[in-house]
Amino acid sequence: MADIFNEIDEELRRDKAQIWWKQYGKYVLAVCVVLVLGAGAYTWYQDQQKSEMRALADQYSAAQQTARTGSDADALKAFEDLASKAGEKGIGLVARFQAAGLHIEAGDHAAAATAFEAIASDSAVEQLYRDLADVMAIMHSGIAGGSSNELLARIEPLAADGEPWRYTARMVGASLALTSGDMALAQDYLTKVADDDGAPTSARGQAAEILQAIKS
Repeated sequence: MADIFNEIDEELRRDKAQIWWKQYGKYVLAVCVVLVLGAGAYTWYQDQQKSEMRALADQYSAAQQTARTGSDADALKAFEDLASKAGEKGIGLVARFQAAGLHIEAGDHAAAATAFEAIASDSAVEQLYRDLADVMAIMHSGIAGGSSNELLARIEPLAADGEPWRYTARMVGASLALTSGDMALAQDYLTKVADDDGAPTSARGQAAEILQAIKS
């Protein structure tokens, strides 16, 4: 008798399971499909990212090799192509700075300033690096013969206390002030670097030497 009741109970559970599956089975399958596809897509994305980064790293190495052994024009094109391909990824930003550096090596400070300006005005770039590019743009604009007074106005906020690139900005500000003949401002910028224990040792030494030369 017990076996009969067990069989009936089993049949009832099976019927309930079938009814439940007919009502909700398609949703369960849909969720399973989404989970599988999601996991597959994520795995594919990770592999794709790794593949892309390896390709970009290889292209960067090739650009560096071109810079060492090839012509300046070819090296510049290699870094510009990499920057265009990589977009705002880290290696793309490095390539943009490298391209600007090649203009400096070639003695074309106006072109270097333009390249740095493009980075500084790019809202997709992290502010820290935009500020650095701005400092570099101002520096090379000054070397290229830009208006010292206009450039001094631009460098002032970048040289303020707490700014990440303030020591470099203050040295640039001192150079611009000397060019414009404002010795007091130049000494002020240089003193802020020379007397700051937090400034890089090399910058403090350079600032102190220039101050001594000015005062002698």
